[in-house]
Amino acid sequence: MGRTLGIVALLAVSLAVAACAADPAPPHKLSPSESAEGVAPAALPAELVGKTVQLTYDSGSGGTATFGGDGRTLTYVAADTGRKTTSPVAVEAVAPGIFLVTWTDDATGSVISQVQDYRTGKVRGTWSRPDEPNASMTIETRSGSVHLTD
Repeated sequence: MGRTLGIVALLAVSLAVAACAADPAPPHKLSPSESAEGVAPAALPAELVGKTVQLTYDSGSGGTATFGGDGRTLTYVAADTGRKTTSPVAVEAVAPGIFLVTWTDDATGSVISQVQDYRTGKVRGTWSRPDEPNASMTIETRSGSVHLTD
C-alpha cells in the first residue's frame, strides 16, 4: 500500500512538471518606462520645476535649493557660507505634496537624500560623505523645515 501511494505521488509530480514545461507562462511584457529604451534620468514633477525652496535644519544650518527649469538639475546655496553647487537631481513623488529628492555635492563628495513634505513643511534627510579620499562614508541625518519661496 505504501509503495503504491509513493508511486502515485511520484507520477503526479512528474505529470505536473511536464505540464508546466509544456505550457509555460507567457513572457512578461514591459511597458516603455520599464524597458531599456525608456530609461532616462527622472524629470522633476511639474510642481517643482523652476521653484526655489528654503531649507532650515534643526542643526542651525540650511540654504536654498532651486529646481532647474530644465527639470533635471538642482542648485543649492548654503546659507552659512554662500557656497553654491549645481548638480543632477532625482525626484520621486512619494505621495501628493511629498517628494524624495536626491542630489550630489561634487565639492564635498556628499550625497544628499531628503524627504521633503510640503504639506507639513517638514524635511528629513541623510548626508553621506567620505571622511577623506578613499575612506568609508559617514552618514548624518538631519531634520528641519522646507517651504517654497516662490
